[in-house]
Amino acid sequence: MKKSLVALAVLGAFAGVAQAQSSVTLYGIADVWVGSTRNGAPGTSSISEMGSGGLSTSRIGFKGTEDLGGGLSAVFGLEGGLNIDVGQSNAGGGLQFNRQSFVGLAGGFGEVIAGRVWTAYDDIEAAAHQLFGASDFAVEYAVMDSGNLYTANPSNGFKYSSPEFGGFKGAVSYSLDEKTGAANVAKVGAFNVTYTAGPLYAGLAYQQEKASLQPDSIAYTRANATYDFGVAQLLLTFGRVKEVAGAANEYSIGVNFPVSPALTLSAAYAMHNPNSTYSVNPDGERKGFGVGATYALSKRTTAYAAYTTANTDDAAGVRTNETRLLGVGVRHSF
Repeated sequence: MKKSLVALAVLGAFAGVAQAQSSVTLYGIADVWVGSTRNGAPGTSSISEMGSGGLSTSRIGFKGTEDLGGGLSAVFGLEGGLNIDVGQSNAGGGLQFNRQSFVGLAGGFGEVIAGRVWTAYDDIEAAAHQLFGASDFAVEYAVMDSGNLYTANPSNGFKYSSPEFGGFKGAVSYSLDEKTGAANVAKVGAFNVTYTAGPLYAGLAYQQEKASLQPDSIAYTRANATYDFGVAQLLLTFGRVKEVAGAANEYSIGVNFPVSPALTLSAAYAMHNPNSTYSVNPDGERKGFGVGATYALSKRTTAYAAYTTANTDDAAGVRTNETRLLGVGVRHSF
């Protein structure tokens, strides 16, 4: 009788494993735009261009979960960037999972993953960008170093994301430099805290990174907030880049205005203000303005148009660079 009970228990355990729920999802974004660009000294001619990822970076990915029982799940993700205009990986060569590749565990405690992961800083970096953080057209990317220069998804990384507590969530991430020989690899640590309550969102993130062959580190700080008034959404961002030699403060303000359930207009202004000893990207003061519109053709397909302009002046106030970007495009998610 005891042997029978033991056998039934073993069979039950195997049955529980066999019945564990698992799923794998193929997903992606195909985004292409056409327009004109100009980036260079005053007087530089514009060129006609077709680009990939005007609104969102084109990509293809796989993600999955497996229920391990007791509220615990295994999770994984593989995602590679694409250049739709030329039909290849945006990392060059064949398809690479250069955006993210990770495996981990999730449960009531939150989620822990390891591999090539987006840093906790990157999680909120574009949360208050004009045109919904458009990959090519958001004016912040033309102006703000705190949105351009940081390491977004280092290899050899770990990340913990907490569950929500009364509207608060947080995350921490860290990557190993794994220096070999003369390799100059960044060691990156970051954290974020966000708060969401009805129409209000606020976030704070900090990231410090140090390349293995560099004596000093660079720190990035990002604070942003949005508030949805119903008739319009206000977007605010503060960024700071700090190095041993100097620092730069950055600001942006924007608005999203829903004209109809399908049509949304967006506009923003951004500025970059370095001190005299800032050497990370020592071009000088930058200011920019951007406008755009998105139109939802369906739940998965969006047409968009945008215009971004940004100028760089040196310490004497002389214009050294002008950026102009105008385009229309279509994004399809699957």
